[in-house]
Amino acid sequence: MIPIQATITGYFGKPCTLFSAYDQDAQVLVISVETDYRRERREGCMVITNDTNIERDGLFSEAELQQAIAAFFTLQGGIASDGKAGRLVFADKAARANPAQSIEKDGMDSNGQRFRISESISSAQIAALATCWYAASRIGTIDKVLNMAEKLIEIELFNRGAIFTI
Repeated sequence: MIPIQATITGYFGKPCTLFSAYDQDAQVLVISVETDYRRERREGCMVITNDTNIERDGLFSEAELQQAIAAFFTLQGGIASDGKAGRLVFADKAARANPAQSIEKDGMDSNGQRFRISESISSAQIAALATCWYAASRIGTIDKVLNMAEKLIEIELFNRGAIFTI
C-alpha cells in the first residue's frame, strides 16, 4: 500500500487535505478521508500539492488537469486485479471529494476526450483528481519500469543458461 496525502488550495470552498491509499497489487485506489488543510507530511505519505510552499513528492498544476480527469475516469471504470472490484473507491469520510458531479464529458478533439469542469469544483475534488493523476502516472510508471527490469533480468539469466522452475 502506498499512502498518499493530497493538499490543494485555490478552488471553491476551503483548502483541504485528502488522505488515500493505492494498493499496487490489487490496482485499487481508496480515497479515505477529507480533512482540514495540512502543511505537514503525515509520516510515510507521498505528498501531492499545488502549494509550492509545501515539501512534496509531486507538484500538481492545472497543466496536469486533463491527465488527472482521464486518470479519474480510467480508474472509475476499471476493474481491479481480482477481476471483480472497481479500481476507485471513495470512503464515506471522503464522499464529498468525488469529482464525478463536477466534470462533464464535452466531446472529442484531435487530442482525445474533452471535459468541461464546473466553476464550483472544490479543493477536495481537485485533490481527488490529483491523487488519481499521481496513482496513474507516477506509481503506474514505476510499476511498469520495475516489471520491465524483472523481465530483462529473467531474459539475461535465461540466455546465460540459467534454469527457472515454477
